[in-house]
Amino acid sequence: MLLNEIKLPVQKRSKERLEIVIATAISILETRGINACTIPEIAFISNIPKTYIYQYFTTINHLYIVIIQRYLDALQTYVSFRSETYHTWTVKAITANLITKVTHFYNSNKAASILILGGPVNVEGFNLQEIVIEKISSDLAYLFSHKKNPLNFNQIEDLTYLVEIVFALMKHSFYKYHYITSNIQKESIFLSDTYLIGKGYQIET
Repeated sequence: MLLNEIKLPVQKRSKERLEIVIATAISILETRGINACTIPEIAFISNIPKTYIYQYFTTINHLYIVIIQRYLDALQTYVSFRSETYHTWTVKAITANLITKVTHFYNSNKAASILILGGPVNVEGFNLQEIVIEKISSDLAYLFSHKKNPLNFNQIEDLTYLVEIVFALMKHSFYKYHYITSNIQKESIFLSDTYLIGKGYQIET
């Protein structure tokens, strides 16, 4: 079940309740961790009936889909994959800037790190981490192909593997240190450059 398959409330009062549920879930994640974040606990803290929550979310992971999608939207806005800012930048400069921004985003949003880096969150066969990676790969493909000196990948998998490499490093850092360290950020930039050069792509244009 993906986001467009989840029935969300349309009435104002129900939407307001949903926002309280989401805010409560994020608060629990950030203060007590993912194991403490359950629908009964969210209902207890928010004073919203469990029946209301279960009406929209069969499991806590279905609620996580909505929260992750919001973080993805926020990340896209923050990083600005489609911004004209990068139009004249080199690929090397773009990847370094994007990795720096993504690092800051995750370190500033603990719940996003828990759900996306700390997962996996699986819902009916869908690994949400892989869905996130596919989405970021698609955004990057658009960005690189629309710059002044476009970079078109020989196969989209090359870009997906690049994102997987950076993602794996960030996951490791979050697992070990509970945030993305500056060393991991630098290592991610280094490996990104090394991978693209090794694949024969020009990163200085």
